[in-house]
Amino acid sequence: MMRRYRNILLIVFLVLFSSELFAAESAHPGLVLAKAPIDRSDMESIKRGATFFATNCMSCHTLIYLRYNKLAQDAGITYEKMPINVKTWPYGITPPDLSLETEVRGVDWIYTYLHSFYQDPSRPTGANNLLVPNSAMPAILAPYQGAQVLAQQVSPHGVFFDNVEWYDLLTLQKQGSMTPEEFDASVTDLVNFLAYAAEPYHNDQTRLGWWVLGFLVIMFVLMYLLKQEYWKDIKKK
Repeated sequence: MMRRYRNILLIVFLVLFSSELFAAESAHPGLVLAKAPIDRSDMESIKRGATFFATNCMSCHTLIYLRYNKLAQDAGITYEKMPINVKTWPYGITPPDLSLETEVRGVDWIYTYLHSFYQDPSRPTGANNLLVPNSAMPAILAPYQGAQVLAQQVSPHGVFFDNVEWYDLLTLQKQGSMTPEEFDASVTDLVNFLAYAAEPYHNDQTRLGWWVLGFLVIMFVLMYLLKQEYWKDIKKK
């Protein structure tokens, strides 16, 4: 019995860590995630991100766990408009649902991923990605961002520098309809919305959490004073 449990734990350990290793090996060597400058309390940013998602992402991706959310509905994100019933996708790969993507990947990962597409004629989509090499996702944001190409910046050892971010490895060859600052702001709004989609009540839970901690502190003080009062008489005896 003990051997059986040990084998199960070993399998779980290998699955978890092999997925981490695969993710690390799949990314471009030396690439680190950029910090996503999102603000979960900025509802205007979240609304802009929802509109951007409805316009550019919903043709392929779904948000099935947010379909009754009023903010999403106001932006045009409804269950009926999502490609839930589409069975045939290019290259046989179904785009993932993004309802919980920030919980799975993290906001920094998504922020970096959306910035990291570059031109690659060898790929069927004509584009590649630093974070997910040979990604099946086309560079759908390229009309806004522009055409990026791999930079020719290499170290004396012939490999890319360590601890670099996407903008160190890519060069904007041709600007799109947005300036780099405008594109970054739009991606930030989009990531902010996806973070909201994963945790719509994050701000309420945070506020409630502080009230709970304050209550516990007050209770601790009261219980301590009560304990002192009880032990005062005992010590006299």
